[in-house]
Amino acid sequence: MTNPFDSISARTVLPARRNFLKMAGMLGAATLLPGIALARAGPVSSPFAEMDATALAAAIKAREISPVEALEAAIARAQAVQPAINCISEDMYDRARRRAASTDLSAPFAGVPYLIKDEADIVGLARHFGSRLDKVMPIAKRNDVLVERCEQIGLNPFARTTMPEFGILPTTETLAYGVTRNPWNLDHVPGGSSGGAAAAVAAGIVPKAHGSDGAGSLRIPASNCGLVGLKTSRDRIGGGSFLGQPFCLSRTVRDTANQLALVEHKGPGAAYAPVGRVTDPSARRLRIGFIMNGLGGHAPSPEVSESITTTLALLESLGHRIGEARWPFDGTQFVEDFTLVYMAKAKGTRARMSGGDGASPDPAFLKKLIESASFDIGELSADFSDESVALAYTRMAASSRAYFDLFDTMDVLVTPVLLKPPARIGEINGSIPFPILLMRLNNYADYTMLQNASGGPAISLPMHWTKDGLPVGVQFASRLGGERTLLELAFELERAQPWAQRRPPLWAPSHVST
Repeated sequence: MTNPFDSISARTVLPARRNFLKMAGMLGAATLLPGIALARAGPVSSPFAEMDATALAAAIKAREISPVEALEAAIARAQAVQPAINCISEDMYDRARRRAASTDLSAPFAGVPYLIKDEADIVGLARHFGSRLDKVMPIAKRNDVLVERCEQIGLNPFARTTMPEFGILPTTETLAYGVTRNPWNLDHVPGGSSGGAAAAVAAGIVPKAHGSDGAGSLRIPASNCGLVGLKTSRDRIGGGSFLGQPFCLSRTVRDTANQLALVEHKGPGAAYAPVGRVTDPSARRLRIGFIMNGLGGHAPSPEVSESITTTLALLESLGHRIGEARWPFDGTQFVEDFTLVYMAKAKGTRARMSGGDGASPDPAFLKKLIESASFDIGELSADFSDESVALAYTRMAASSRAYFDLFDTMDVLVTPVLLKPPARIGEINGSIPFPILLMRLNNYADYTMLQNASGGPAISLPMHWTKDGLPVGVQFASRLGGERTLLELAFELERAQPWAQRRPPLWAPSHVST
């Protein structure tokens, strides 16, 4: 396989392990920071722990660190902070050790440790879906499409990450696995449903991790944890669903861009022309629209509003044209339609819980094991008629067409990711009575579902931190197939306002010496 990172030569990586300060100057602060700038209590971490995945892959190719060493260091970091953030639901250490020992160094991300969200099939293992019903899940006979591609490009999965039960909520607090916490503040959520993945990347266990986005499930955790979270165009990668698309969370734009270039579906049957490798900003100045209020008409909190106004000021200073836009459809009706469709998918979840015999689980048995929100959604979904669901899909399709018409007059749409900064633990979880939970959800997550319904791409970038030190992401969306535009803009914003040097109070590399 041709290595798309050939421009990152051994000379660019690490002349000597002990020469960390020189290496930091060569790679740049946005990717690798001097240990002096990151001084914290506890052991001094290895410089490899500070690298993004692209730099670590180059170091492994240069034989400055072996795949086995890289894996053991990642495992040590995971074990050091798992008691505090609880981001791992199942370890696969022995499986990963066997892979590390036989790594093919020609693969682009050869030997880079990786994590898989606990809803993706991994051959020989069962998915858990964040639920105590995991014991009825069948053992996978093959890898999910994206898991397979990740392994083909050299990534080495060594654990599964936590998620809310059945991926329903934008937080990660479960009866099955407990509470997953945000490394920026342990009293707050990392988001969901890819919450464990986001917490792990933000805490420095790994430079990037697998996730998926069905209603903002990559972008919301990215926003809450100060990461890059790209939701790709529908079927850009393959292996997703009508609403959900799998991909990754990372700390740098280049990791996200390099991974997309490697795993996107190419050739016959591809839904779009390939994005290809994106490495730099574009010289093209963009028409950028923005919408402040949510789809349901809710106004964002002052901190979130500030994240938008400061980002727009930065974009304008960079020469982009800014203009205010409006939702071109009835946002309240759209939210109702999306909610109905989303809840109707619970029927499919129940089918997966049948244990393979086709019989529906006994309601009394279910109620004892699953969270009240999951049970209530399952009960409600049984009452939805096929006609009402079909009508909701029809209206969502009309809203999607109106949404894409916006891009006749703009290149990128800027909105918040969430109405508020990261929620506190306990505010939104599956044990809260459903009417209260739904009200809280409507006042928290009110932007990201549009791209899932329409299939369009969007990316959350860490453009703001609150006065209390919590990350707040800003969403950038574009037309179907517009990932290159989003990535080029992300490179420009990362260069203008670097974020990769920011470290949360809980930073795993400062707790280990490997």
